[in-house]
Amino acid sequence: MFKYDIARPQISGLASAFALLLSASSGWAEDAPVEEGLAMGAGAAAKLACSGVFVAGYSLGQIESDINRLLPPYTEGFEYSVDEKHKTATVRKPQIERTALYRPGLGCTLLVDTDSEALKKQAKGVKSIKMKKRRAPWPAGDEVDLGTLPTDVDATKLAKALDDIFADDTPDHEIDTRAIIVVHDGRIIAERYADGFSQDTRFLGWSASKSVTSALVGALVSEGELSLDERAPIAAWDRADDPRHEITLRNLLNMSSGLAFTEVRYLPGEDSTIMLFERGDMAGYAASLPMEAKPDEVFKYSSGTTNMLARIAFDAAGGTLAASEKFAREQFFLPAGMTSAVFERDASGAMVGSSSFYATARDWARFGLLHLNRGVINGNEVLSPEWVDFIHTPAPTNDEYGGQFWRNGVADKEKGQRWFPDLPADAYFALGHNTQVVGIIPSRDVVIVRLGWASGGGKFDINRHYAAILSAIGE
Repeated sequence: MFKYDIARPQISGLASAFALLLSASSGWAEDAPVEEGLAMGAGAAAKLACSGVFVAGYSLGQIESDINRLLPPYTEGFEYSVDEKHKTATVRKPQIERTALYRPGLGCTLLVDTDSEALKKQAKGVKSIKMKKRRAPWPAGDEVDLGTLPTDVDATKLAKALDDIFADDTPDHEIDTRAIIVVHDGRIIAERYADGFSQDTRFLGWSASKSVTSALVGALVSEGELSLDERAPIAAWDRADDPRHEITLRNLLNMSSGLAFTEVRYLPGEDSTIMLFERGDMAGYAASLPMEAKPDEVFKYSSGTTNMLARIAFDAAGGTLAASEKFAREQFFLPAGMTSAVFERDASGAMVGSSSFYATARDWARFGLLHLNRGVINGNEVLSPEWVDFIHTPAPTNDEYGGQFWRNGVADKEKGQRWFPDLPADAYFALGHNTQVVGIIPSRDVVIVRLGWASGGGKFDINRHYAAILSAIGE
């Protein structure tokens, strides 16, 4: 998840805000005693351990190490256990114990305001899709030819760019790139993984999941089930005298609803951590918060906003877990060829749209290619071109944001400098914590996917590394 909060109409330093996102883990412990963060730490650890083992296929040792790097000191000193029979992961200390349950096709859910039996009953009728090799060239299948590159690609420069990406001389391997894929002219021209990871590994998108939530909302808009400029269909806001009554779907997608939500840093007591680790109905929690500005007056990055969008999509797709999963699979993931997709759920059944989508690097690349092609992939129009245009059009309150995607907008209004000055102006991104990046660059016919676990003082330099890749590809 992105971990910063911007609540002003014009921002002149999103790059510095992004730096805060990447460096936050080194200072998370400074603002609250460790004991106050036990519930947050235990919830995060149980959820990530469950997902790491049962969804991503990591060893318990690997994911425990990742968790401890992510949330020191709130996750330190826990005892971890995994129950293969009952598909649960539990973390405990003398003061606290938290458990998450895995459900096939649905990933892991924290046992908050629910129990295992209720979650299993809720999932009745859901059919999971198994990843399988498809004998056809990517993106329709899984055949990738890296031996013959397009004539406008400099193989030596491209290889050097990838070498530089995987070179990591930071203490404790803090940049930790785990996968890179480069797509050009509709095909994968570069693909590389760190040791222990492969084309079959599912990677967590963190806040890049917000862009996937946006796409599912877009599919429902295309189906006529939702409308951008009608008021957001949230029952808690039904009364005409409620100031939230006039918030539209567009306002939510643009992060300009005017709703209160604290997401400055990953600390106990913030709305983001309360919602994610202490509430079973995440959208319900976010929807209960008051207004602090009028719609389209301020930009406020909010994971709660995206979880409300996920709940709206859940209701529009049928209002049950089975119906919403069926819609997501049949109307989006399968037509897009994304057979590894797992969008995890909270206890209410809605997707955790803010931060809990898993997919292989190749499927993240398919997601990028779908948008590069303005909604079309493998001959299927999965999203309308109008929707794709909308998601990377500047939000009214922020030139660097669109509809749950980030834009290479102007970061410094006085200097006129873009966020990523060495990348094309039309570049836009699905971005997430630990520097998950799906970069879509229409003017260069390129998608670049970077996945990893940047933590501590590590910072993956998107501008430098993506520019080096582009320099290997002819104009």
